[in-house]
Amino acid sequence: MLRRIFFPLLLATSACASAAEPAGGQHNQTAPMPINGMIAAVKNGKMAFVSDNGRFVFRGSMYDTWAQKEITTLEEAEQASKYIDLQKIKFNIEDLVPFTVGSGSKTVVVFTDPLCPSCANLISDLKKVDGYSFKIIEVPALGDESAKIVRSLLCAKDRDAAFDIATGKEKPKVIDQRGNDCDTSPIGKRIISAQMFGVKGVPFMIRNDGLIKHGYEKGTLSNWLMGAN
Repeated sequence: MLRRIFFPLLLATSACASAAEPAGGQHNQTAPMPINGMIAAVKNGKMAFVSDNGRFVFRGSMYDTWAQKEITTLEEAEQASKYIDLQKIKFNIEDLVPFTVGSGSKTVVVFTDPLCPSCANLISDLKKVDGYSFKIIEVPALGDESAKIVRSLLCAKDRDAAFDIATGKEKPKVIDQRGNDCDTSPIGKRIISAQMFGVKGVPFMIRNDGLIKHGYEKGTLSNWLMGAN
């Protein structure tokens, strides 16, 4: 289950597929791109990047500054759409002030909302997994009430009470907060980071090797962590 949030969802559409179809009905190969409204396509052995409505075709090279490599094949395009190497881009997850569950050597980043039911299922499951450190990033994905709770968890007078809510031990609610001395900038950083990583809904995970996952079905976490895509 994937709860849609505030970022527009632009996927390759049938119009794009039709535009990519060559004369004579020859089947073209395509792959998603981690760019809203664009896919990669190969036609007659040549690589191109096509807008989601099929109107614009960009020919030439594309360089992935995060992976530090040029995208020249559909396989590389698909890889870029599925992986985010946080170590390579030197992203410091602690700047987002996450709640941490577990103390394992492998880190998994989890974007979640306190009012998201499938997020609650994920958090329930991750507490049963050993060998990982889960960094829970609360974002106000589902509206004003979520925003109030997320702020109160960040600025909570009682950090343990906030942790209990973030990890599902207590029901989500607004709790007592510190005064004007609370720095709320991490919430803005979380939203910007989510947008940068292409988060279109919650929950959203980034595995220790960079593999990303949109949405969650209860009971599937262990298999995904062990290598299932």
